[in-house]
Amino acid sequence: MNPRTVKRKPRLSGLSRSDLSTASSTTIVEANVAEKPSKPLPPPPSSLVLVFHQDGFNTMVAYADSAVHYHISVSMNCFIPSSFITVVRRMHDQGDFVSSFEMGISTQRATVNMHGTEKYMDSVLLRTGKPSDGRIWQWKWDEEPGSTIGWHRESPVRYCYVLDKAGRPSGPMVAAFVVCSPSSNHEGKPQPASLKIFPDGQHIIDHILTSVLVVERKRLTPSPMTMSPIFN
Repeated sequence: MNPRTVKRKPRLSGLSRSDLSTASSTTIVEANVAEKPSKPLPPPPSSLVLVFHQDGFNTMVAYADSAVHYHISVSMNCFIPSSFITVVRRMHDQGDFVSSFEMGISTQRATVNMHGTEKYMDSVLLRTGKPSDGRIWQWKWDEEPGSTIGWHRESPVRYCYVLDKAGRPSGPMVAAFVVCSPSSNHEGKPQPASLKIFPDGQHIIDHILTSVLVVERKRLTPSPMTMSPIFN
C-alpha cells in the first residue's frame, strides 16, 4: 500500500507577495459581503423661515416655501374699542387653535390663552435685566425645563434663546426675528417681517411665534414713558 499523503498548509514564508495580497483581499471581500448594509443617516434638521404677509384688513399669514403655516387675525373688543384680540390658528381661519391674546388701552389686565388655559400677560411676559446690559423680554408659560425663552436686543434683528433659572441665555439660539422694514428692496417693495426657527426651537415653535407677536405689539405701542401722545 502506498502511504497516505497528507497535505500541509503552506507556510507564510513560502508564499510570494502576490499570493499574500490575493489571500488578504479575498478575505476582506468575503467579510464585507457578510456584513449587513448600514442604514443611511437621516438628514439633519433644517431651519424654518416664516415670512409674514398681510392677507386682509385684519388678517396676516405666516408662510414658508409658499405653504401657509399660521393664520393670524385681529378683532376689536366691542365693549372696549381700544382693546384688540389676536387669534393664531394653523394654516387657515378654520384651522386648529394655537393661541390668543388681548391687549390695548384698558383698565383690564392683558391676557393670553394657550392650550386651553388663560393667564394674565404680566405673569407670562416679563422685562428683565438692566438697560445697560441689554434688557430681555422673558416668556415663561410653565415650569418645564427648556420652556422659558427670552428675546434679546431692540435692533432690527431680535434673537431668542432658552433661558436658565436665573433668566440668562443658556444653550443655542432657537429663533431670530427680523422686523418689517419700510425701506424698499431691489424690487421696490418693503421688506416683510420674518421669523427664523432653528432646529433647537422647533418643538416650542407655538410659544416662539406667540411671544414675538406680543413683544412686537409691546414695542410698537406708545407709552407715557416714551411718548406724550397716546394715539399717533
